[in-house]
Amino acid sequence: MIDRVGLYPELAEYISLHLTQSDLRHCVRVSKDWHAVFIRHLWETFSDNTSSDWFKLLEQAVKEKSTGGQDIEWFKDVYRRHAGYIRHLEVCHPLIIHVCFANAFQIPPIPSAPSPCSVDPATSLITRLKSFTIKLHSFNMDEYIRSQPLDPNVTNIQELQYPTEAILAEACWRLALCNPRLESFDCTKFRSLQLRLAEHPSALPSIKTLTMELPHGRVPRIPSNVITLNSSLLRKESFDPKESPGVVNDTLEELYVKDEVRTVAHIKSLLTQLPALRYLRLRRVHLKENDEAPPVPEGDTWTSDLKVLLCGLYERKSPELVKIFPWMPNLVEFHHSYVSSPFTAALAKHCPLLEVVRVTYKGCRYTPRNIFDSVHDRVSILLTSCTRLRVLDLQYETIDVRRIAEKPWVCLDLEMFRCGFVGLPYVHKRNEQEIRNIQERDEDARRKGLPEPEKTPEEAGLLEAAEVSKSMRRSVLQQISAMTSLKHLTLSRDLKIGRGLFSRRKTSLSVYRSERDGRMYFRYNDVLPDTLHLRLDTGLEQLASLNKLELLGFESMDHRMGEAEIEWIARTFPKLKEIRGLAVHTQVGAERDPKMDALREMMQSLRPDIVHGASFTGYERQVLA
Repeated sequence: MIDRVGLYPELAEYISLHLTQSDLRHCVRVSKDWHAVFIRHLWETFSDNTSSDWFKLLEQAVKEKSTGGQDIEWFKDVYRRHAGYIRHLEVCHPLIIHVCFANAFQIPPIPSAPSPCSVDPATSLITRLKSFTIKLHSFNMDEYIRSQPLDPNVTNIQELQYPTEAILAEACWRLALCNPRLESFDCTKFRSLQLRLAEHPSALPSIKTLTMELPHGRVPRIPSNVITLNSSLLRKESFDPKESPGVVNDTLEELYVKDEVRTVAHIKSLLTQLPALRYLRLRRVHLKENDEAPPVPEGDTWTSDLKVLLCGLYERKSPELVKIFPWMPNLVEFHHSYVSSPFTAALAKHCPLLEVVRVTYKGCRYTPRNIFDSVHDRVSILLTSCTRLRVLDLQYETIDVRRIAEKPWVCLDLEMFRCGFVGLPYVHKRNEQEIRNIQERDEDARRKGLPEPEKTPEEAGLLEAAEVSKSMRRSVLQQISAMTSLKHLTLSRDLKIGRGLFSRRKTSLSVYRSERDGRMYFRYNDVLPDTLHLRLDTGLEQLASLNKLELLGFESMDHRMGEAEIEWIARTFPKLKEIRGLAVHTQVGAERDPKMDALREMMQSLRPDIVHGASFTGYERQVLA
């Protein structure tokens, strides 16, 4: 059946959706039947990217045209035969436009030039584009014109009355007009195309996504049918708050700014220009220190209807970002690359509708923490203030339990909770046996009707510490048990993150020799001892209310689980799909732990459907010899 895939078009259509461009290139070489089926899918997305072998061969063919032109004719024939399949086009060389679009590079103006809003589709072989990206440079166009004059009467590039950029912009504009289904248009490189869109906003009514530059940091007039704007700032034209505020675009809903935003006034200017904006992504925010927010006149209650804000900080600066939150009372999602106490306090105060808080920590450097380190709690205010939270994803943050153990948590609808707990009273494992001996001695005395033996101050202190430790852990687990909608629960930081993780891997402080097998392993010291203990005697059974739980993570915790806890988890959570914390050997260069291996094997025997994963997947597992 697979050899006659052409007889089953539905099967071929389904298969092609899951194949990469490389896979499709291999498929078209299998047989004639496969070529006929998959060639359309291969050419649906075409890019003669400047870094690809295709572009290098194309440039070489253009330069060596004097040898007879056979190579360049081959490229032209390929373009003509497959142009009708293209749906997503990224142009880096002018040849495909010149071949597939009749009279593409006529030097403007010409007497028979089409109107700015119409062109005959029959002049183009490419008429079904959904996205069109122009990455052509003027020097590519100059070289192409030198190798093949566009007008028989023009033999020297210097005789042209119009710059090559204008010729190319005119051809791209006319090609866009020939594609009535065009939804995405990237004209970042050509200011003339951006001006033409502003002059003729109804010329391309099907466009929903537009990519362009922001002159002077402000949004120009764009067609009303555009919903999403991907933009970059012109390097030579910085934002000046003293200039006119710019036009208002009432229909734009999504904005992505790729370059640095340096002032709070710039952010407010963008929000003011786009009253219907719902989604704002600022790739890099580098606000000046002591940057003053725009002065707000007395009685001014201006706010934005923004729902989603994504920010990326530059070198973890820009504390002045908190000044924008009072303008966003309708904010629902906040995504960032860094979090601080002022950020979370401002979110809790000014954004009552907040549902998602997610921090990615891209590029941050890993530093292990021990029990004596101070805890910088930035999360607890969200747990006790934001009633509508559904997602709280701060995977490398920690919560000081002493600050929230007695406070009611109000985010009872949480579906994803990823954060660590620290600051709990810690009883060392070597003291647990002493505590058990004291308790057994007292129980034996009561059973015999004798008074309890008098305890030394050290024994009394151990018993009191153990009771406080259990009480606080039970209190936290009781709070978690009230969040019955939880599907993802991670109670500790993920194992390892960041650049520089192995910067000192060859020093004596980074590795040790195992007594078990004599091999060298990395020294891991990031398992926090003052965390929750997932044991039945410290309140684990309270989590039975989480009947929707699908992922349970406790990688960096001293969880102290045993066989009884493994049996309870396997029996209690029928929807559980993944556990992170028992597969500790997946750490890079980590020594296997026989006790943890035994618990994992036990869980696999009880619940073979559960995956034992690890969040640390950035490096291939390796063991130092």
